[in-house]
Amino acid sequence: MTTATHSSLFYDGDRQYATEAGGFLRDGLERGHRGLVMAPPRRVDQLRSALGRDADEVTFVEDSVAYAPQWNAYRVLLDFAAQSPHDRSRVIAEQDLTLRTPAELVDYRRLEAAINVVFAGADVDLLCPYDAGSLPAHLLEIGVHTHGAVLADGGMSVNERFDDPFDMLAGLATVVPPPVDAITIDCSSGADVASARRLVRSVGGEAGIEPWVVDDMVLAVSEVLTNALRHGEPPALLHVYEEGATWVCHVTDGGRGLVDPCAGLLPPGEPSDHGYGLWLARQLCAAVDVGSDPTGTHVRLHTRTPSRVG
Repeated sequence: MTTATHSSLFYDGDRQYATEAGGFLRDGLERGHRGLVMAPPRRVDQLRSALGRDADEVTFVEDSVAYAPQWNAYRVLLDFAAQSPHDRSRVIAEQDLTLRTPAELVDYRRLEAAINVVFAGADVDLLCPYDAGSLPAHLLEIGVHTHGAVLADGGMSVNERFDDPFDMLAGLATVVPPPVDAITIDCSSGADVASARRLVRSVGGEAGIEPWVVDDMVLAVSEVLTNALRHGEPPALLHVYEEGATWVCHVTDGGRGLVDPCAGLLPPGEPSDHGYGLWLARQLCAAVDVGSDPTGTHVRLHTRTPSRVG
């Protein structure tokens, strides 16, 4: 049976990074595995230099593309594996976490935990480097608790601080209620979805958000509202508000919600399948929170406010 591995690397300095991450890739190439790197440009250059001619055997995707938005990294990995489904993949995945908003960091923690579940049966060895020399403790802590092994000195060791991914995902599904000053409209009928789209366009434009970003949010809201009307219970509501560095479109319905914490993390087999709306929303929004409580199901769609876009 195929089993994936998901390991972390805590490096301090360029030399350690090139040695450890480059060695990880070279070992895979020597075993006949395919190589993929999703990383900041500086790290891409270092790995190319460390691998020399072997770099021609590796596919490099800069983090500004692979993680735009963050859940797109899953799509990049899936597309890469699909190109040669019978070969094992050796993958390095890293982005500059210091550029992320608080909502995106919560979602990144979710992304890292979910890898252990949704890719468990994949033919892939995935290494996630963390810059221990510069990242603050709360960001390094993400890597500490979401990887089953740690790479150090060229060898893998079991990570004793690895947390159960289902427990982590459940903890990250805590519902955050909309603020009292949120703009709220009832969307309990199919005809109300058009009103929701108009509201999102109007408020997004007034907030100074780029038109194409507003368009993405409109599509995401439409998909999530449609899901709520098809699979949830009335009332379906849309709340719009700002929260720190992000603008939030918050869809609620009266149903108890999704019991599967991995719903919508991978593309469904058919667009009509349950979960397609959430998958599409994660490809369009900066961050997506899903949770349920006695009041119903909550889906919060985040995009960056203009001061944090760039």
